[in-house]
Amino acid sequence: MHVSRPKVLNISQWQNTVVNNSANRDTMLQKLWSTMGVINMSEVDIEMPSNSEVEALQKKVAQYRKQLDAAHRISVALGAGLELPMLLREALHTALDTVDADAGSLLLYNPDRKMLVFEYVVGDTRLIGKEVDPIADSSGRAATVFRTGVTILTEDTTDQAYNSRFDAETGYQTRSLLTVPLKDLNGISIGVMQALNKKHGPFTDEDGTLLETVSGLASTAIINTRLAKEAQLAAVARAVGDLGHDIKNALTPIETMMQTTIDAFIVPMYEDIDKTLAKVEPTDAEFANEIRQAVEPLRDWYHEAEESVKDGCEDIREMVSEIADYIKGVQSSHMVEQSLKAVVESRLRRLSVIARTRHVEITLEGFDNVPPFVFDGRLLGRALYNLINNALGAISDAVKRGVIPMKEFHIQVKARAVSGLEFPEGNYCCIEVVDDGPGIPDQVRASLFTPQAISTTPGGTGIGTRFVKSVADVHGGSVGVESVVGEGARFWIKLPLRQH
Repeated sequence: MHVSRPKVLNISQWQNTVVNNSANRDTMLQKLWSTMGVINMSEVDIEMPSNSEVEALQKKVAQYRKQLDAAHRISVALGAGLELPMLLREALHTALDTVDADAGSLLLYNPDRKMLVFEYVVGDTRLIGKEVDPIADSSGRAATVFRTGVTILTEDTTDQAYNSRFDAETGYQTRSLLTVPLKDLNGISIGVMQALNKKHGPFTDEDGTLLETVSGLASTAIINTRLAKEAQLAAVARAVGDLGHDIKNALTPIETMMQTTIDAFIVPMYEDIDKTLAKVEPTDAEFANEIRQAVEPLRDWYHEAEESVKDGCEDIREMVSEIADYIKGVQSSHMVEQSLKAVVESRLRRLSVIARTRHVEITLEGFDNVPPFVFDGRLLGRALYNLINNALGAISDAVKRGVIPMKEFHIQVKARAVSGLEFPEGNYCCIEVVDDGPGIPDQVRASLFTPQAISTTPGGTGIGTRFVKSVADVHGGSVGVESVVGEGARFWIKLPLRQH
């Protein structure tokens, strides 16, 4: 017996010929089934779906298509091995496209600072880096969703309780918003995602479902990227640890050789010279004075050279430890009440020789008026060393490239204590490093203190300013920078003025 082969329709043909053609739907179905030779349609009574049911089905299909498209986009981003900042960017853009939103943000929880941090923003990027306290902010949608893990749809911000603080800062008017949680595999919130102002019509429950799907995919991608990064950093940390051990061992002969040269040769040599001059001077004072003028510069310099070598070796040991800590994402600290001036003077002594050779004068201002307070001298000293050394490097490089002419440059290190109000409005110590060098280009300045920090100095990595930011964070303080290209730069660190 011959059975006719069924006619195959793809989804597009089905929709165009059957679903979207309500007038011919019954006839087309009968012809389809008859052609397949499976059912005699004259003997079967089939209840056809209504137009409303077909429309509902079409909406479901459209929703599933959006979900599949979002899953595809995030999967491609994850498979491409993007760094976390780029992955966050793609995840947020995917989310906003999916629900047709005008703007939005992605906030991740920082467990060290116990804050939600704006990591990526579509809209006013000035919000990036700003923080939300998920405990103290009782009315904010982001804080509430993070605490509860439940999506909130705000249809009209004028009718419902809404924290408009960030609207006031940016000038953007949020009319409606959809906030969903980002969760790890155990259902613990790791952040939130927000979509603002749907472009066509209001946000719906279906939009909430779509955004929850995207947030689930984004959460998985974020966690996987973090795990991969942690594995890489662990491998690098082990390598740095081994290298650090070798570097520290290599410093010992340098210190020993320097100390031996001074104790065994330079000091005895000057003792012999002094004895000889004492014998010669009564009979030939002019010759004795010539000898003294020839050897005195070395006598004045070798003490400074000894201290410089010791300080440099100690700096290298500290930097090796700090690099390992930075890679591992930790920052150990030892907080004691001490004099800021003593710490800064110690660090400046290590840079004074370099500054003189580059025609740069480093001056201190206001430190006598800052009372002793609680801080980590090693960390803060290293942070200020980085800022001053960066300024020296920028000046030297700009002169070599002919960007600015050679002249006498100045680096001012200023400090002031502000009492009265609570931190950060008052009760703080502000330390500034101000130079009259080449200044910082806008694109570089915008990335400073962030994981994307870049350097314009040859051989620079940008790690120095990130370290400065981490030191401020450890102290519960803040950092900032102002600059005009061609006129110089001003860096500042603001720390709480805590005392025992």
